[in-house]
Amino acid sequence: MNALSLVMPYYRNPGMLAEQYRVWSAYPEDLRAAIEVVLVDDGSPVGRRAIEVPRPADLPPLRIYQVTVDLPWHQHGARNLGASEAIGPWLLLTDMDHVVPAASLQDLLARLPGAGRRDVFTFHRVDAPHLHPTRDAHGQLKPHVNTFAVHRAHYWAVGGYDEDCVGYGTDGFFRTRLLAASTRHHLATVPIVRYPREVIPDASTSEPGVDPRQLRNAGRRAAETARRLAAKRARGAMAPTVLAFPWERVL
Repeated sequence: MNALSLVMPYYRNPGMLAEQYRVWSAYPEDLRAAIEVVLVDDGSPVGRRAIEVPRPADLPPLRIYQVTVDLPWHQHGARNLGASEAIGPWLLLTDMDHVVPAASLQDLLARLPGAGRRDVFTFHRVDAPHLHPTRDAHGQLKPHVNTFAVHRAHYWAVGGYDEDCVGYGTDGFFRTRLLAASTRHHLATVPIVRYPREVIPDASTSEPGVDPRQLRNAGRRAAETARRLAAKRARGAMAPTVLAFPWERVL
C-alpha cells in the first residue's frame, strides 16, 4: 500500500499540471511506488480539464476526480474529496502551484513511520525559479498556510474543511482547528517550491481576473462566511459541511 497520498486541487491549470507531471515522472522508481496522487478537478471547463492534459508514462499511481458543477472558489470541497478518496494513511495536501521536490518527499516519508496520528508536518517554502525563501511584505518567512502532511484519520477526526467557509483566503479556519488538535512539526529545512505566474502563467488562480468565480473583496468573503456560519449555529449544526456537491471519477 502507498504510504502517502499527495492530494491536489486543480482548476484550469493545464500548464502547471504539465509541470507537475514532469516533476512526478522524474521521481526515482522507489519514490513513485511509495506514493499515490489524487487530483481533484474543481469544475474546470471543457478544454482546460485535468483529464485532457497529456500524461507521461512513468507517473506515480494517479487518480483524477471531476467536480461536475463549477462552484465559486470550491477548493475546500476539492480537498475534502481528495482526502475522502485517498488510499494512503498519510495525506500531503498542497496547491497546484506548489511542487514537492523528490528530496523533500523522501525526507517526509522517512519521518512518517515514527510519527503519531496527531502529528502534523508543515514546510519551508521557496519560489521558483531561483528558489529564494518566500517572504511577506515585512520580510518575514512565509510558509504556505495550505500545505501540510496529516494522518488521514486525524484529518477527518478534526472534521475536514468546512465547505460553508467560502472564498479565497478562508483556509485558515481549517488550519486553526487542525493545529489546535495536533502536534505541529515545522520542517524548516524541507522546501516546497511555489511557481509564480511569471514562471508558468496559469500556475495560480488566486488573483482577481484569473479565477472569475472567486469573491474578490475580502470584506465580502468574510461577511459571506460569517453569514453561513451564523445560519449553521441557528440550526444547531456546528459540524463542518463536507462533500456537499456532485462529482465523478474520470481516471
